[in-house]
Amino acid sequence: MILNFRQLEVFRAIMIAKTINGAADLLHVSQPGISRLLKYMEQKLGIALFERHKGRLIPTPEGMELFRELEPIYAKIEDLDITINRIVQADDLQFRIACIASLANYVLPRLLAKIKTKMPGIEIHLETLPNETIAEYIIQRRCDFALAFYNPEHPLVLSEPSINVEMHCVVPKGHPLSKKKSVTFKDMADYELVMFYPDTLLGKRMNQAFNELDINPKASVVIRYADDACAMVEQGLGISIAFEYTARPDRFPNLQTIPIKGNNQRLHFLRHNGIAMSNNAQKLYHLAKTEIRSLD
Repeated sequence: MILNFRQLEVFRAIMIAKTINGAADLLHVSQPGISRLLKYMEQKLGIALFERHKGRLIPTPEGMELFRELEPIYAKIEDLDITINRIVQADDLQFRIACIASLANYVLPRLLAKIKTKMPGIEIHLETLPNETIAEYIIQRRCDFALAFYNPEHPLVLSEPSINVEMHCVVPKGHPLSKKKSVTFKDMADYELVMFYPDTLLGKRMNQAFNELDINPKASVVIRYADDACAMVEQGLGISIAFEYTARPDRFPNLQTIPIKGNNQRLHFLRHNGIAMSNNAQKLYHLAKTEIRSLD
């Protein structure tokens, strides 16, 4: 390259300011330095870029042609500067999160409220999905990350374990089981049950437990979501199970929950394993993983 970027920058400043002093002011440098650099450029090129006339610099045709070629380049550089500032200022604060229904009514609202105090201005698009379909959302890049009660063990899904969540038996207040500090599936088998479809996580857990006990449970209603199960229990249609955050007293005041012995479930944070997150998405992701441990 015959002229370097600094020399081209000086030439452009002179073209805009029309004087050496004006160019020096634009570039915040001394006037003698501009004069020396212009003289060096013209000597190196072997042509005059300006005519000197009464203290002003009038561009020669060669100088005008160089300026015309240079301006589109500087326009691109200015566009690049705008893009860089936008990236650095992190204007993209819209995120997509997926979670299972058992978390959407208690865990996610409180988690997002904590996050908003540290990342004001964010906009969350929340998708509530069945546990068994969340991995598909991650693989298809339809969300930035997700919270689920399982590790899908898929090569395109990175799963990071988080908190342990207890599984509870859900009964109406005053039910015979409500006096116990903990129960087993064998205790529950004596009563009518609100069961879950076998392809759901809770359905698999119930079926596995009763199969191991060689018990055929007395199903009253079969549903898909734990919130629906709690509503059915409230109406006297049987007892059921749910994760500890689901049947809270503020949401289901007529119900009581009892821990089921040896039945905890690990919560997992899921994200795409082959695509990097934006800086803001990473900040949100790591903040969520930290803040969820402080939920009551």
